[in-house]
Amino acid sequence: EALAAELASAVDLIMHPMTQQQARLEAYMACERFKEESPMCAQVGLFLASSPQSNQQVRHFGLQLIEYTIKFRWNCITHEEKVYIKDNAIKMLNVGVGPAEDRSLLPTKDALSRIIVEMIKREWPQQWSDLLPELSQACTKGEAQTELVLLVFLRLVEDVALLQTIESNQRRKDMYQALNNNMNDIFEFFLRLVEQHVNAFRETTRLCNFTKANAHSRVVEMVLLTLSGFVEWVSIQHIMSSNGKLMHFLCILLNDKAFQCNAAECLAQITNRKGQTKERKPLLQLFNEEPLRYIYQASQIPADTSSTLTVEQHHNFLKKLLQVLNGMAQQLVALWGKDDATQRPVHLEVLLECLLLLVQHPSLSVSHGSALIWQLLLKHEPCSKDFAMVNYIPKLIHTIAPRIVKLPYPASTSSPASLSTEAYIRLEYDSEEEFALYFFRCRTDFLEIFRLATLVQPLVTYGYCEQWLQQRLRNAQAEADAEVKSGNVSCSVLDPVYLEWDALVSVLDGVLSRILLVAERPSVPAGLRLLEECLKLETINPLTYSILLSCISALFVFLSMSACQITATNCVAMSGVSLLPRVLDKTFRALVMKPPNPLEKVQVKSAKNLRRHAASLLVKLAHKYPLLLLPVFEQINGHVELLLKEPGQHQLCRLMRTTLQEALILISNHFCDFERQTLFIEHIVQDKRAEWLAFGDALKSPLDFMSFVGLDKPPIFAVEGAPTLQNRSRLLDALHVVLGVVKRCTWPDDPERAQRGGFVIGCTELGNPICRNPATKHVVPLLSHVLSLMRVLNELFAPEALQALSEGYRGIHGMMENEKKLLMGICALPTDPLDTTIRSEPTAFEKMQTFMMMVTEGCYHLMGSAGPSLGRDLYQLMGLSDAIVTNVFSRMDLVPDYRLRPIIRVFFKPFVYSCPPSFYDSVLVPLFAHLAPLMCERLTRRWIYIASLYESGQLNGEVNDTQEVLEDQLNRTLTREYLDVLKIALVGGQIGADHVAAGANANSNSVAMENEEHSMDSAPQSRASQSALLSDIVSDLGGKLLRNGLIGNYVLMTLLKAIAWNDGMCSMKAVNIAAPVMRFLAAEKLMDENKAVTAFTAVLQGMQVHGQHEANQSGLVTLSVQFYELLRPQFSILTEVLQHIPSVNAADIQKFDEKIAVAPVKGNKVDRAKKDIFKKLTAQLVGRSVNQLFRHEVQIANLPPMQSHKAKGAVGTTADIMDSNQNASLAR
Repeated sequence: EALAAELASAVDLIMHPMTQQQARLEAYMACERFKEESPMCAQVGLFLASSPQSNQQVRHFGLQLIEYTIKFRWNCITHEEKVYIKDNAIKMLNVGVGPAEDRSLLPTKDALSRIIVEMIKREWPQQWSDLLPELSQACTKGEAQTELVLLVFLRLVEDVALLQTIESNQRRKDMYQALNNNMNDIFEFFLRLVEQHVNAFRETTRLCNFTKANAHSRVVEMVLLTLSGFVEWVSIQHIMSSNGKLMHFLCILLNDKAFQCNAAECLAQITNRKGQTKERKPLLQLFNEEPLRYIYQASQIPADTSSTLTVEQHHNFLKKLLQVLNGMAQQLVALWGKDDATQRPVHLEVLLECLLLLVQHPSLSVSHGSALIWQLLLKHEPCSKDFAMVNYIPKLIHTIAPRIVKLPYPASTSSPASLSTEAYIRLEYDSEEEFALYFFRCRTDFLEIFRLATLVQPLVTYGYCEQWLQQRLRNAQAEADAEVKSGNVSCSVLDPVYLEWDALVSVLDGVLSRILLVAERPSVPAGLRLLEECLKLETINPLTYSILLSCISALFVFLSMSACQITATNCVAMSGVSLLPRVLDKTFRALVMKPPNPLEKVQVKSAKNLRRHAASLLVKLAHKYPLLLLPVFEQINGHVELLLKEPGQHQLCRLMRTTLQEALILISNHFCDFERQTLFIEHIVQDKRAEWLAFGDALKSPLDFMSFVGLDKPPIFAVEGAPTLQNRSRLLDALHVVLGVVKRCTWPDDPERAQRGGFVIGCTELGNPICRNPATKHVVPLLSHVLSLMRVLNELFAPEALQALSEGYRGIHGMMENEKKLLMGICALPTDPLDTTIRSEPTAFEKMQTFMMMVTEGCYHLMGSAGPSLGRDLYQLMGLSDAIVTNVFSRMDLVPDYRLRPIIRVFFKPFVYSCPPSFYDSVLVPLFAHLAPLMCERLTRRWIYIASLYESGQLNGEVNDTQEVLEDQLNRTLTREYLDVLKIALVGGQIGADHVAAGANANSNSVAMENEEHSMDSAPQSRASQSALLSDIVSDLGGKLLRNGLIGNYVLMTLLKAIAWNDGMCSMKAVNIAAPVMRFLAAEKLMDENKAVTAFTAVLQGMQVHGQHEANQSGLVTLSVQFYELLRPQFSILTEVLQHIPSVNAADIQKFDEKIAVAPVKGNKVDRAKKDIFKKLTAQLVGRSVNQLFRHEVQIANLPPMQSHKAKGAVGTTADIMDSNQNASLAR
């Protein structure tokens, strides 16, 4: 008692808020010492837990002491002690902890249930055959005891089936089998409790005995919660037993406000079950009329607006109900049409009506959840074509369309009782940013409904768009007239008129993007009339004009459809042809539109956005419909020429001018006439040739360049026409013109047209035509200047150049904020490109930083695109490799990681990928000879530095925005991207969507780098990558690189080090490349003893660092066994390497050696038995996950095997484990 009193006061001291930190720590350590060392742990625990004088915290601590004894000492205490603990625990269960309705006692109730579960895990069923009768007996004592019994079942099923946290697999199987053997009775027991306590709850509520009603309510809640743990995994027969009684109960309870949330939770677990068809089919019973009616009624129960809490509870219920409906829809689309037996549900309309009403709900979450279910049904062919669905599509799109209009985050706190959309937004989202991200996702899914509906009923969706657009155009004409009269032009993207336009354009674009995929298309004349109406609307508002351009872009598809119908008498086609010049006129007028009030900044910005939009639209049309624009090429070219002659007058910025030229190049690709196209390219490039020559002096040294662009002068706003400002503009212009030509100019895809047009100049060894690019002879002479610029950009990091920076430009070479966010994976908020308020006026420093970024990225993109674009003409240039080494790779020791990344990824990766085999020796081998040693040493140095940061504690989980975290992420990303280049070079591979799609980027305004990290998103070790690990072979280029002593050694060293660098993704990439490389080196006799030992040691180090991760371990084990098989016959020293593994068994090494010797490798397959022995050998080497470190080992001893049983009927009950009386007592 004295000991218990001492511990009780220590617990009180720990829990008291005013206790001093030191005193709390001492009390805590005293409690921990007692728990770990005292043999009286369980007895004192029982005394504390059952003493009436103990408060809640002390009782809870007492229960923890008992749990500790069971978990960590059960195998070493006597049988008498076990019986004593078990009897007292059951006694506490029978007495109860406190009233069922008292939720403040939940931690204590949970702790008591845990004690019983921990004993069950060690004794049941073999040595505790009367457990279920004892639990059943406890339930007869009252609601408090029933709640505890249900908690026991819930915690047990979590450990055995759901989370599978039991340390002994054999014991888990025993209990799983025992639960299954008794499942009939367990389910009968649960159903009886539901029925009994729901009725009791209703009766006591009627009699106004609310305390008793709360107790019954808590039991029902607990049964439903426990059932949720079972229904996910038990056989469907138990769920459907007694003619689907459980699902019937749950559907009824959906309409009972007291239990609807828990009932929906349980029903959602049932409807979202996975498995075979026969396990799913019974769930279609939910599509019978009665269950559907209950679900429909539940969805229409009005919310109780008496308090915020009740509104929130009802809202949560609807979200859970949507999970039920989503599961039902998943089951329906999985089963409908699979066989003759599973056909259309008779009462499908009830489900569709329910979903339609939920889409109309003011809460975005509910509406969005319902829209996702509509998507599921529309994607399923039999369902989408069903007559009921066809009837509901018009109603659906009328409901969804208003939802696409952007909503601002509500400024004031609306009362949730108002049940408005604004009130729900405030209820769910704490910040504008959080809501903006969610709304963007909602809008995307709402628009997807329109796209899917168009594939089913194109005339309905198009008709809706047509009516909406006609109505908007009528209103717009009146608005435009009013703006002209008043001179008041609103350029705000928050203007309700603009928001409606924006939604309309999104819907129109979504619908018309699918129109060519369907057979039943809208009438072309009607589409052309709509296009004509858009062309007729005249407005002085830049924002409205921009929206009109988007409408024209979407409707342009009708021009292409009409062009396909051109005949001498076809007036539709002719009207299409006559509209084209008007479309171009509208676009070009946008390019020269001046703001109504040149003194108003918002209008000036809006007009600039419009001009940018018009230029982008031309590129988009030239990319999508080049053949349509080809006949009017001369007119377009004439317009562009006029604009380029007087750019200042039309306020066309440099990027827009380049964009317009790119549009022309895209159309000129369809001349199919080499001479005509090359003359056109010459016309574009000729002005810039003189410019590049003029830059010669500025590109001699970094100091000359800095003086040229103004980096050596203070950052002040230069007036228009200032020399340094003009220099920067001229340089970017010259660079972007060449980049545009290289990126956009190409030869015809069709070999016959290429042949006829004079593009083909020969054939490869395999007989494929070799085409020449019309731009080559104009671009190649300029490449030396571009390379000089790239050299200077690297040399800017030299100490003397950094010293020469003016004070205000000291940090000019730092990473920009958006680059940091991109690297760290911070999600950018979705914004409207026409919003003039997004960006504040940049400072002189920011302008210079943007200029430096655009020049740098422009250079790497240009040289990266040159390989794929110019082809052989580039690679056959004399001295190309030397020029790249002395310019692009110049002073790479000084270049920071974030500037090295684009050199590797944006330039070098596509350059290597596109190199024709005949130039491997002259171009790529010298480049790798320079780069491989440099990258190996650099990455090694960086990883050592990052490791030191981890060891010193500067990099831990607490910080995520420091320079060190940024450096760590940069280093990982750079390593992964360099390994991607090595993979392409050594074994070949796909270049990734970022480079393939570069030419297809319609919005050529952005010469920005591609979106983040395609290379980083590689999946864990899948079956495909496992087979690649075994079957990949070294390519021709890889052979040349690996046979070169210097390159081969550095590449091998990089791969082997990367296996053990502290990045799981890097390790996986390196493992996948190292396997074929090692097979090649062994086959070519390029291995020596030193390399063999280094390679094998590196893989073992990889096991030490990454072995605890399953995805990494499988690749490392395969690689290790393969290395050993390949190298052990020649290098017996590898056995000594294995002997250095801590606590390794010599007999196991002997056994592994024998296994390798007896069964030589067949093909590249690795024997599972060898892998298993190797895993055993390296078990001590493998690191442990952080969650496994410093934890007490829980030991659960296996019990004698359970007697096998034969299943009786559908589900077996066994007399071996429980006799029939015991079973009956549970379900009584």
